[in-house]
Amino acid sequence: MKNLDHSKLENFNIPILPTGDIPPALNRQKIAPKGGFSKVVAGGRVIRLQSDKPFMERMITGYSIPGSPPTNELNSLAVLESIQSNLEAGIDLIDCQETGLAKIGGRLSEIALSLNQVQSPRSTPEDRISSQQRFEDCQAAIRQLALHTYDGAALFSSGPSKPITITIPTKGRWEGLSIERGDLGQPGFVTIDKGKVYGESPGYLLDSGSIKRACEEWRALCITNRMQWGLLRDRLRGIVNCLLDFDRHRPWKIPELQSGALIGPLRRPNQNN
Repeated sequence: MKNLDHSKLENFNIPILPTGDIPPALNRQKIAPKGGFSKVVAGGRVIRLQSDKPFMERMITGYSIPGSPPTNELNSLAVLESIQSNLEAGIDLIDCQETGLAKIGGRLSEIALSLNQVQSPRSTPEDRISSQQRFEDCQAAIRQLALHTYDGAALFSSGPSKPITITIPTKGRWEGLSIERGDLGQPGFVTIDKGKVYGESPGYLLDSGSIKRACEEWRALCITNRMQWGLLRDRLRGIVNCLLDFDRHRPWKIPELQSGALIGPLRRPNQNN
């Protein structure tokens, strides 16, 4: 995106998670750093990762379990119940994110309508001023929605950010599922945030192409959100089936913690795709 007002990208008005000290334009050979703190869902809460805690406590239960490692049937049941509550919390987080995206989509529609009214040959100067005011109201609403949180965790970011991790068992080993924050630092959203549809005030004078790009970015976020929701729901069904097996006297065995030099202790689905 061409920077028409010569301002820095990191100065736009959706300040949620910093993306790093080095602007991407000055460091094109490196991957842009991901901002924010590493967070996990443990004990049904979104918490900051505490590296000094034992694996089970920091990644799954959120509290200490007697025994190291826990192997008896009661501890296995406690771990499964913690995983179930973590997945349910992750689904609730994604539901809140989806609600925020739906409201942002509504505001983008109003912005498109405002631009159409300004460009209409029948519009009067008063109509154009009214459309600009409506646009500014939508701008303010999107900025406010961008600050929404769930359990203290930001639902959206202003660039690449660290995902929220949920640890689950899969085929006898631990696997990490990532919940991505919606990135509102993409070019289309930035243009809307710094734009206008009418008047002499500073900012980009928007056209239909810039609004279309923001809508495409919004649609991509909605698709990602729905895919994450489906993945967590699928894994939740598997955990519920494991819990039902306890009623049938079929104990579940806690997987051992595995590590590797390339992917670390947690396997990530599609990491190498």
